[in-house]
Amino acid sequence: MSFIYVGRLEALKGIQVLYEAWERMGGDAPLLFLCGSGPLDGWCRQHSQGLPIEVKGYVESNELRQLISHSSALILPTLLYEGFPMTIVEAFSVGTPVICSDLGNSGSLVEEGVTGWKFAPGNAEELISAVRKCLRAGGSVRPDIRRVYGGKYTPEANYRLLTDIYTEVQNANRAFGA
Repeated sequence: MSFIYVGRLEALKGIQVLYEAWERMGGDAPLLFLCGSGPLDGWCRQHSQGLPIEVKGYVESNELRQLISHSSALILPTLLYEGFPMTIVEAFSVGTPVICSDLGNSGSLVEEGVTGWKFAPGNAEELISAVRKCLRAGGSVRPDIRRVYGGKYTPEANYRLLTDIYTEVQNANRAFGA
């Protein structure tokens, strides 16, 4: 069992909270792959010593997709309001659940216990709890994630959702005589 973080290695992305959670889990901590680079690259490499954390740095997209698909979950511990984190959709596309900060769009994209688990931003204990829930669930949520991805995030689903919005607007305009 392994988990994965994909993103910039910087404080506002919640890297230190991720490390704090892994330190607190001690010998129960699963393997964690860190994929990305940034100002905390050196800090991450130094603090990984003695922990089941592998700092992989930049990873090509094909290998990254494989790592995500074989992970128990993608972890997004951000402390920022993210616009629309594509890593969440990339994880969903391969049936991988997401553990994320319940903050902004990240938190709104993840359905608790269906497509992943959420925790309070910056809270290492809640992150640990989410990791444990994921481990207990095993792969049981993967079919739900694939269903959600197919219904919301494929190009065809997006096209359908967008045309539905335009149809609603047109119907509303007609109803108001516009």
